[in-house]
Amino acid sequence: MEIQIGKNIRSLRCRRLVSQEDLAQTMGVTVQAISKWETGKANPDLQLLPKLAEYFGVTIDSLFAADAADEAFYSVSAHALEQNSSWWAGISEADMTTTALPNYAFFTPTEDTLCLLGDVRGKTVLELACGGGESLVWMNRRGAKELWGLDISAAQIRRAGKLLKDNNIAANLFVSPMELNPGLPHGHFDLVYSIYGIGWAMSLENTILHIAEYLKPGGRLVFSWDNPLMQCIASKGGQHVLSRSYVKEEDIVFVNQANEPPLCLHNRKLSAYLNCLADHGFFIEQVVEESAYNENEADVFEEGKLYSAARARLVNPAFIVRARKL
Repeated sequence: MEIQIGKNIRSLRCRRLVSQEDLAQTMGVTVQAISKWETGKANPDLQLLPKLAEYFGVTIDSLFAADAADEAFYSVSAHALEQNSSWWAGISEADMTTTALPNYAFFTPTEDTLCLLGDVRGKTVLELACGGGESLVWMNRRGAKELWGLDISAAQIRRAGKLLKDNNIAANLFVSPMELNPGLPHGHFDLVYSIYGIGWAMSLENTILHIAEYLKPGGRLVFSWDNPLMQCIASKGGQHVLSRSYVKEEDIVFVNQANEPPLCLHNRKLSAYLNCLADHGFFIEQVVEESAYNENEADVFEEGKLYSAARARLVNPAFIVRARKL
């Protein structure tokens, strides 16, 4: 048991993408102490166990026994998750393109038109891949009672925290991959949503499983993501051509700049999302596949452009799903 707690602390820290320095500062100990815990050379003081459990969002008992499913996922996906976190951290403010409510995606109708979220007044809401917090501010202005947000990037969470603080808005923010539970309560939320973020999940199965745990019975999930065909079409030579298989789900790697970590995306068919929801006890209420664009721009071909009015006229750029937990 004494050795296991050290391994679990290291696992929890890595899964939350927290450095030894950050954990040491929070616990009021040295980095060397954290290192000794994780290597089994020493154990945390008993008085620190409640603080450690609270920090990681687990029970004290869980510090001695890791979650087997989460452990299995992390052992396979750790490298990709850390690369993706580093990639987002490397994006400058100037280069960052934000998609936030009331917008769902590029060239799609807005929430003002679709009304998928319903009346959020008095609701407890959780955003996955919350980015810089713009959608959480939108939720607050429409009367949401309790705001929670999760993002894989510590840099994004810092941005979100600053934005919320500047607007005098309270929220619970977590740095964590969406595939892992960083301590979010079960059966607590009226609404879980993700604006152009859920497709970054390396494990859709883990993500939907946790969302089902977070929601109250009858609670809703609303999310938007790329039409999977978007990553299969290239715009070149005045034409939009199929350049990658839609049928074969595969990893796509993006590179920001030379010598920086790549960003990994697993492109899935639309049916993968819908079937995963059904498998985990969701009733799919609505699937939106619509484009919204300026007709005057639809004839303008843009070489190499992923999102354009010309493309949106041929293929809806995104899909939006609203589902209810049974």
